[in-house]
Amino acid sequence: MCGIFGCLGGQNLITQTLQGLRLLEYRGYDSAGIVYRTSAHKLRVIKALGDIDCLTNQIKTRPDTQLCLGHTRWATNGGVTLKNAHPQVSFNKQIAVVHNGIIENYATCRTQLMEKQINLKTDVDTEVIPNILYLLKHNKHNIHNFLHGQYVFAATDITAAPGFFVAKRGTLPLHIGKAADTIYLSSDLLAFPPTVQSLITLNDGDTGEITTNAIKFYHLGKPITKNWQPFTAFSEQTDKNGFNTYMAKEIHEIPTVIERLVTDYQQDNDLLLRQREFHHLLSKANCVHLCACGTSYHAALILAHLIEKHLHQRAIAHVSSEFTDDSLIDEQNLAIVISQSGETADTLTCISTLQAHHVPIVALCNVTSSSIAQQSQLCFPLLCGPEIAVASTKVFCAALLVGCLLINRFDPADFTALSALARTTLRDARQLIKLPATRPQKIFFIGKQIDYFLALESALKVKEVTYTHCEGYPANELKHGPLSLVDSHSLAVVYQGNHTDNAVAEIAARGGQVINLPPLTPDNPLSFIVRIIPAQIMALDMAEQLGINPDKPRNLAKSVTVL
Repeated sequence: MCGIFGCLGGQNLITQTLQGLRLLEYRGYDSAGIVYRTSAHKLRVIKALGDIDCLTNQIKTRPDTQLCLGHTRWATNGGVTLKNAHPQVSFNKQIAVVHNGIIENYATCRTQLMEKQINLKTDVDTEVIPNILYLLKHNKHNIHNFLHGQYVFAATDITAAPGFFVAKRGTLPLHIGKAADTIYLSSDLLAFPPTVQSLITLNDGDTGEITTNAIKFYHLGKPITKNWQPFTAFSEQTDKNGFNTYMAKEIHEIPTVIERLVTDYQQDNDLLLRQREFHHLLSKANCVHLCACGTSYHAALILAHLIEKHLHQRAIAHVSSEFTDDSLIDEQNLAIVISQSGETADTLTCISTLQAHHVPIVALCNVTSSSIAQQSQLCFPLLCGPEIAVASTKVFCAALLVGCLLINRFDPADFTALSALARTTLRDARQLIKLPATRPQKIFFIGKQIDYFLALESALKVKEVTYTHCEGYPANELKHGPLSLVDSHSLAVVYQGNHTDNAVAEIAARGGQVINLPPLTPDNPLSFIVRIIPAQIMALDMAEQLGINPDKPRNLAKSVTVL
């Protein structure tokens, strides 16, 4: 999971690249770097460990340049060291590369390079790419015959005209944007500046040569034509709007997201047509498989429960990485995949399995231009706008709401009232869960049925941004093992109701502190969608008290594009 951003032509390219990388920082912040062409016709590489601020502090001057290419890294191959940071350069410093993904035949490539007296200096697979490009010379559009795995990269060669060589294998994203005088590369559309008006997206097996004079594309080595598509940038949505963190901003956007979804899904003709198509697919299915990862998996658990309860159809939630051919039985199946980014590698692998069995796929996704959206028969947008904080908040609520709108077994008045309930819950969140004066060593969230699934998501939020041991459990399951962990240093947050009194008594009897989270009022059968908000605020407040930036928790990245 890494971010790629580049500029060609125009002015202030180093500054623009740093701005683009900052918007891509959610994809990784172990290290970052840029490369640009100097007036002496050399490639100048600058790297730093840490986030974009660390890189910016390394760049003392920002000279005019014809191109700049940048990278923000989340380490998957090789440790977090300066030499392993990107850009990586060829042995003769003529070619520089930034890369996302994994080169599976790295060891073989390394051996082949050594046989040609090209010795590598780092621990990362990326370093083989510029050296193989050097050897291929005019044959570089057949790079896919030499590199195996899922990857996307951008390269620049000082011996050629100013420009980029790009290549993609698999599902990792790379987009090309065009403004009046500048060409941009980006791993995510949200990093494009508002001047970008046209877009081309690389497909699996594509390569391209991009200069200010011409753009040429190839597919598996053969020339192809790719057309520019209209694009409207949404970078105005990527500031914090006065909040200290993106996580805080995105939690407070939940009521607005709810209003937008309810309005559009009840009035937009295209979405109404898609809903009818969904119910047609659903009517032919004996079993619904919901596949997702992380927070989206917790949404899948809730939606599977609701499908069985309200539609009386069998529904199974799967962690995408655990989904196999054996997960399917010989009957009419329907799949629902859930993803914030639409580029989640484990879910894309799951989609490949579903496609091999000819299972219709419906996506709930926040990025409608993404790989998951494009590979699904139907895509239902979550309409959240950019979610930049690593810990997903508003997208979780949006996925639940869209699922309930599709299930179509709730009173329309309950949907209409939900945004007001969200605002009330936001206002009262810190009263509903009051943080203890002493930081607990262990935290448990407890609930039953839907509240148990909310407990899992609540625990994940706290773990992600506070690094505190935190687990979610079904209320009746404590006495079957987890109760051994409870002591005076423990805190339990209990989603009250549904016969949780015994669990509260068991925890209190062992000296654990208990916070009861009562049902929301006024009563609304959709209130579980916003009942998660107090736990989100709790995680946010704990992180800030501990001096942790909740937008960028250690070891995690937003868009998990590696297996």
